Amino acid sequence: MEIVELSLPSGNTFVQSLLTKQLKSEQYFHYSIHNEQSYADRLDYIANQTYNREDLVQYLHSYNKKYGSEASMKNIDRLRDPKSSAVIGGQQAGLLTGPLYTVHKIISIIVLARQQEQALKEAVVPVFWIAGEDHDFAEINHVYIEDKGRPKKKSIQQMQIEKGSVAKMPIDREKCSVWVDEIFQSFGETQHTNTLKAGVLSALEKSETYTDFFEWLVMDLFKEEGLVLVNSGDPEIRSLEQGFFKTLVQQNAAIEEAVLKQQALMKENGYSPIIEMAENTTGLFYEHQGERLLLYRNGQTYCTAANEVCLEESELLGLLDTHPERFSNNVVTRPMMQEYLFPALAFIAGPGEITYWGELKQAFEAAGMKMPLVVPRLNITLLERAVEADLQELQMDTEKAFFGDLGMLQEEWLDSRKTVPFEPLAQEVKEKIDSLHSRLREAAVEVDSSLAGFAEKNQQFILNQISILEKAVEKSVRLQNYNEISKFERISNAIKPNGHPQERIWNIFCYMNKYGSNILQDLTELPFSFNYQHKVVKI
Repeated sequence: MEIVELSLPSGNTFVQSLLTKQLKSEQYFHYSIHNEQSYADRLDYIANQTYNREDLVQYLHSYNKKYGSEASMKNIDRLRDPKSSAVIGGQQAGLLTGPLYTVHKIISIIVLARQQEQALKEAVVPVFWIAGEDHDFAEINHVYIEDKGRPKKKSIQQMQIEKGSVAKMPIDREKCSVWVDEIFQSFGETQHTNTLKAGVLSALEKSETYTDFFEWLVMDLFKEEGLVLVNSGDPEIRSLEQGFFKTLVQQNAAIEEAVLKQQALMKENGYSPIIEMAENTTGLFYEHQGERLLLYRNGQTYCTAANEVCLEESELLGLLDTHPERFSNNVVTRPMMQEYLFPALAFIAGPGEITYWGELKQAFEAAGMKMPLVVPRLNITLLERAVEADLQELQMDTEKAFFGDLGMLQEEWLDSRKTVPFEPLAQEVKEKIDSLHSRLREAAVEVDSSLAGFAEKNQQFILNQISILEKAVEKSVRLQNYNEISKFERISNAIKPNGHPQERIWNIFCYMNKYGSNILQDLTELPFSFNYQHKVVKI
């Protein structure tokens, strides 16, 4: 494998400003990602904070032991050390691990933890936080397969009946098994297919929910890397979260005000916040009759939007003692809960996460906390050798292929191959015919005014015939250059499927089916630099 770095701009204005050092980052974050000293400063901060490390370690042991990874168990034990810290990132539990960016995020967590452990000479543990309490199954119930040279969404045929968390949604093993067969069939059979498929079906057999399925696959793929899993939808984790839930109840008005102030600052500086804050929201969800409902504050009373549940503050605090499993965090309070639970050195974030963490600085302060370093995850595109060969044969610059409009580049290339300038000639003929035919129409109308409509149709018929000839010539040019056009289409499908970044469409199992599961270990061992350049990895 080989890494080529490209300077590709982010489509997110806030993130682009951060990466190019145009952002006054101290207004949004407690630590600068552009200063290596920030990691040591953060570690000093952690050393002066109190974390419930022993209970955290016991919980992580109980949750992760079923995966049988000695490396993960050793990493969990290292969190007992008051000088240890963690690199954390998270994502929803997608089918077959979801789009490539989920794997990129896990790789980022592992690589940054390893690099900072070497730099700081203290234990840094990679932790993946699964957003198990999320309840939108439609976001994770599919992968994309290649169909007739184009991406096609392939969803599993199971419906979400209740609006509860996905972590509690039972998996239909029969339907999922059929879906797995169809996915691997679309990949095509290779020397790796049977082994990969057997591993997936084994994970499925051990899974009760879609979150279980995701976890078994992730731990199988990264079992040697010491990755530690946390499922925020696990009822057992709530006993660790009780204390901060109470803080959120008591401080939610101050936290809401802090978020609104931070968003106002962001707007003043020309950026667009993405967190939608309803008035008097608490940042807490309450599970009622299988549905996860947001709680709102009304004086000392806390109710859901449609008043399905209404609780006095004393009742709410009592339920946090007796039934903490009924509560969960929203987008505002989840980052603070991570900070409460873990001695987080850094949080690995995607573009959207970077933006909403930037909206939370004052909220962290209202809760008496500092946020960890918010580090953009590695942006990776896998470039297969065959696709690289297509780029070379078309003499296309790699950066232009990634940054430019591939459809436009294809048309420009075709224009350069045309020996006869047919389009301008056709346009010239149309204009001359239109001019001459206007005289013919006028003469026809002088003879019989009722012929006006027919004359216009006659004109349009002649012009259409020229357009038909024009299309025939265009088709002939494309047929003559069929092989080259096919290369453009392969390039587009590989690195910009449907016009989107590769990592948002394709799934890692497609690549493992071609190259074997060792591709992931090879990726984690590459000398990645967190310099916020786009990484093109040649495989």
